[in-house]
Amino acid sequence: MSQRVLLTKTQIKSWLATLQLKAKYGEKVISLSEVARMIGVHRDTIYEAIEGRMSESTQLRLNLIIKRLEPKLENKTQTKLAHVSITNNQIKLGFGISTNPLLK
Repeated sequence: MSQRVLLTKTQIKSWLATLQLKAKYGEKVISLSEVARMIGVHRDTIYEAIEGRMSESTQLRLNLIIKRLEPKLENKTQTKLAHVSITNNQIKLGFGISTNPLLK
């Protein structure tokens, strides 16, 4: 029997928080409510998980769904990046896009 690698609560919390922020800033990603529906819990349970409070059952369910969704989201999610440089008292804004996966 193959052994499953479980994500830590911190990794799950980070993944969920990243989804939440991406949705907040307008990226089209799966919603936290949809994640909750997929694992069969109330969406409030997902918000509690973001705060670090999750049962072992919720952790296992989230682990399974993250492992299933991550490859699909890896190539589709983009993070908008902005940087500011100040030279000679002039402010320059730069923008870019990163296609890094949510979890490494």
